[in-house]
Amino acid sequence: MRITNNMLINNMMSYINGNLGRMNKLQSQLATGKKISVPSDDPIVAAKALKLRTDVAEVEQFKRNSNDADSWMSITESSMGMVVDVLQRARELAVQAANGTMTPDDREKIRKEVEQLKDQIIHISNSTYAGRYVFSGFTTDTPLMNEDGTYKVSVGSNETAVIKSGLIDLSKIPIDNTSSNLSFQICLDGTNYKTVQLPAKNYDGALNSIDTLAYDIQSAINSFPELENVNVKNDGGRLEFSLKNTIDSYGNRMKMYIKRSDPEDLLDKIKLKTDPVTNITVSKSEEINYQIGINDNLNVNVLGTQLFGSGTKNDMGDFMISMNRFIDTLTRPNTNSFITGHNIAASVTSPLILTQNNQFNIKVDGMTDYTTITIPDPGGYTYDGTPGKTLNDMVSGIQTAIDADPSLFDAKVTVRNENGKLVFSSEGTRKITLMDGPANNNALSALKIYTNLDKTVTSQKGEEGIRNAITEMDLLRDRVMSVRSDIGARTNRIELTLNRLENDNINFTQLMSENEDADMAETIMNLKNEENVYKASLEGGARIIQPSLMDFLR
Repeated sequence: MRITNNMLINNMMSYINGNLGRMNKLQSQLATGKKISVPSDDPIVAAKALKLRTDVAEVEQFKRNSNDADSWMSITESSMGMVVDVLQRARELAVQAANGTMTPDDREKIRKEVEQLKDQIIHISNSTYAGRYVFSGFTTDTPLMNEDGTYKVSVGSNETAVIKSGLIDLSKIPIDNTSSNLSFQICLDGTNYKTVQLPAKNYDGALNSIDTLAYDIQSAINSFPELENVNVKNDGGRLEFSLKNTIDSYGNRMKMYIKRSDPEDLLDKIKLKTDPVTNITVSKSEEINYQIGINDNLNVNVLGTQLFGSGTKNDMGDFMISMNRFIDTLTRPNTNSFITGHNIAASVTSPLILTQNNQFNIKVDGMTDYTTITIPDPGGYTYDGTPGKTLNDMVSGIQTAIDADPSLFDAKVTVRNENGKLVFSSEGTRKITLMDGPANNNALSALKIYTNLDKTVTSQKGEEGIRNAITEMDLLRDRVMSVRSDIGARTNRIELTLNRLENDNINFTQLMSENEDADMAETIMNLKNEENVYKASLEGGARIIQPSLMDFLR
């Protein structure tokens, strides 16, 4: 084969360009510090780099989340520590006030300090982290308490527990209830299950669709009054079971329990999976979770109701009730038994309206059962702070209702307006107990007379109230300490998690570096070697293309 001069030159240029390409790659590695510039340089390294970079990014995000969670819980823990300090001081004051040598002036000084302690508790309850209220559940843009200690947010009252079935296609897999007993069991207390039975129908997607199936299940559930908060609907081909208002009228948290009747019951037909113990329990809470690892979420918040007692909007937890009762006993250390409400703030835009629908229950020592007090005037009473519409008119109506009840003739129960507060009292040593009326028409809540968790409030004398305050402060402190210990356990966990994430970050970063970072010493040596090869190829090429036209003419 004849080798032409052009062939020599072309081959020479190809070799030189190859040398330049290798030099360029090494120079790129030296400049960037990376083994590859594009995935095609080394697909295996590129694939591993993507995975390792994702791992490092995840770990760094988990570290940020963990630090945020740690900061949130630090604020929460320090706030609870301040609550414990306040309660300890309140207990010390209660012990002082119980001293029989205390003068009225001394008790008044204690009362003023307890008032300040109460205000401090309210301030602590509205603690924030990065502008978010830490005790308000999901409503982090709203403080937990109003200035009077009532709840500003409805913590937990708007929760919804949801269970969803699998995707249902009745046209392909119809549900035939004419030949089999399709049912399931459901309850809200974990004990008293109710069997929900479908009517005899064939749900095939034509005559009877998923909407019809949902309607029939809802109708069957509605036959049980205790399940009135359970709703069923068609959600894009899936049946959704939801429980609204997972906090009941007594402040207790409800759950939704769904249980199989048999292995091939309705739950099986609608593809609603259950766990190995054949039931599903769902209760959505107002937890604020931070993801601190893959499939690892940490709840960082404490609900205000956990610390200060259950309550709903415009209601008051037993924590504040105890503080207010202590203050009231210091105000009246030697009077007859009494129950004091809280300031009734009413305006034209937010009036206090009391009608025959608003009721409360009352019992006096010696009575075997409560008697219900109903407002006597069918038109009711309205107090909005304007002249001519006074709180005294409303108080007079309540007193009339009490006086008209035969069972209370000998009790001598009186109610009066004391600077915007309602005060119930009885003569002698007979105690009176007030209990909430119907959940939606509770007169006590409207009149700012807040009950404890058992939904009752009992009158007491001042000295007795001071003695009880010591016990109540101890109970409240124990509650806070219990919740505080739980936060402490979570804090310990987050500290361990941060240590683990720090180690993971180091390990993943090292693996990522080993995979994609260039060895500088090796790269420099290879570059110098390629540079020598390039220079040699240039010198060799210069010799090859050195002959000119004159050389051929000779």
